Amino acid sequence: MSSVSKKSAQGQQATAVRFYRRQYPEVGELVVGTVKRIEEHGAYITLDEYGGVEAYVPINEILQSWFRNIKDYLKVGSKAVFKVMRVDPRRGLIDLSLRRVRDEEKERKFNEWKRNLRAVKLLEMVAQRMGTDVNRLMEEVGWGIMEYYGDLYSVFEEAAKGNVDPLVKLGVRRELIDEIAKIAKERIELPKVTIVGVVRIINLKPNGVEYIRKILEEAVNEAGKLGVTARIYTIGPPRYRIEVTGDDPKRVEDAFGRLSSLIINEAKANGGEASVSRSQ
Repeated sequence: MSSVSKKSAQGQQATAVRFYRRQYPEVGELVVGTVKRIEEHGAYITLDEYGGVEAYVPINEILQSWFRNIKDYLKVGSKAVFKVMRVDPRRGLIDLSLRRVRDEEKERKFNEWKRNLRAVKLLEMVAQRMGTDVNRLMEEVGWGIMEYYGDLYSVFEEAAKGNVDPLVKLGVRRELIDEIAKIAKERIELPKVTIVGVVRIINLKPNGVEYIRKILEEAVNEAGKLGVTARIYTIGPPRYRIEVTGDDPKRVEDAFGRLSSLIINEAKANGGEASVSRSQ
């Protein structure tokens, strides 16, 4: 079956927001549509990414065989990925094809649409806080992002990390940038990145064990100042496992290097020696 079931479409209802500046899709473009009405010779589809503009898919672009029923492929209220076959802006006509969409194209397009839909929902929250309408914000900033970067959600992900450069480059006003960053940090849970290593640390002084404990505790505390978390576990003296975790891969990489240097230098300064190696 080439469409998304009603059950899986719940909570992903078609939005009245237009994702793109242009009013109509282009020939050959893949679009996500919601089945509005099924008739004997085809089906009427509303295009989710184009504010609900209506399109038509004829029966010969739905069925693989004339002996099958359209409803075996499409159901009212379900969503599917279609390929645009013809666009007539003067008459407001858009013809689609279901059968010409390959499985890999369908999966890729649905993933792209879901990401952008999540971004639109976040922009709606920004609009509510700023006392405006999401369509106005799409016109002000959303369409520009889509044209320049091709993906609305990635800009929110960057904002959640504290990187608002993509918005600055587009000339977005500071007030709007600040609200987007706030919503992004509140609503987007960034995937964690962890680097694991092995610390080998030795101190043969009578109080060497105490020195080692303090050095490892200092490393854990320093990690917080670097914007990451560090956990250190005993493997079996003199070997310890260190895990450095954070949201930003570059920051985690940098922190791991700094913490390694701290452990090695502090061990040497206290009459011992240490080495840190990354686990594969």
